[in-house]
Parts: sequence; structure tokens; C-alpha cells
Amino acid sequence: MSKENKELEDQLNQNKELQEQINQLTNERDKYLDIAQRAQADLVNYRKKSSIDLQESEARSQRRILHQIIMILDQINMALSAKVNTKTYKSWIEGIGSINKNLVTMLSSFNLIEINLEKNDKFDPNIHEAISSLESDKFKDGEIVRQISPGYKHKDYLLRPILVEIAINKK
Repeated sequence: MSKENKELEDQLNQNKELQEQINQLTNERDKYLDIAQRAQADLVNYRKKSSIDLQESEARSQRRILHQIIMILDQINMALSAKVNTKTYKSWIEGIGSINKNLVTMLSSFNLIEINLEKNDKFDPNIHEAISSLESDKFKDGEIVRQISPGYKHKDYLLRPILVEIAINKK
């Protein structure tokens, strides 16, 4: 074997070794690139989920507050329904009415929606709660006689059903 052939063979071997190293480094690079891309995708998904979790947490916090405020609204509405004849009480009731209006405005800024009975509503346990009953022949058994108190929704969540009185047949 000639010296030139020997050198040529050595160069070919070196080229093969270099090509194997290049292939190995390329595979390693691809592996780390894949890991980095997956990590980046995981981070994006984590940020989205965190944002959704935060929004849900805020909505739950608002609901807790709204539950408490609904109780105050009921008390104000009861005070407004009282019949008053004297001038002193009349101005007091006007003041309560103003407070009620301001409170309703404030609650609507939190996306609280008051829901009331609509004409010909049938009792639906998903939106009505029967808290009293009335013996009657004028109404069918289980039919809504009257609304006692409105219901409330926060966005699509029912905070409190409409409180109603239902009929019970005497039979």
C-alpha cells in the first residue's frame, strides 16, 4: 500500500469519525431543542390555566360577597313594603328607597342579575325554591301562587333561586 493510499484511508476514517460526531451532536441538539419546545409549550399552558384559575377564584370571591349583600337587599325590600302614613316615615322610606337603588346599581356592577317570576312560569326547582304553601282550589297542586322574593344570578351562576309560595290542593 502506498503512502498516498494510507493518507487517503486515514482521511476517510477521520471523515467518518467527524461525520459520526456531527450526527451525534445533531441528535443531541434535536433532543435538547425538543425538550426546550416542550418546556415552552408547558409554560404557555401553565400561564393560560393560571389565568383561568384566577378568574374563577375572583368569581367565587365575588359570590361570597354577593350572598351577604343579598340579605341586606331583602331587609331593605321588606322595609320598603311596609305601609306608612305619616310624613316622617314617608321621608324615611324615600331614603331607604334611595339606598336600595344605590345598592342595586352597585350590585349590577358586579354582574349580579335579579331574576323574577315571569307570567305563566311553571315551578322549576332549578330556579325556584318553595318556602311556603297555600291551600287553594284556584291553583293546581304545585303551581306557583306568588313570588315571595326575587332570585339572583351572578353571570351564569344561580346564587339564590326565586323564593315562591306554591299551591296545595285541599283534596
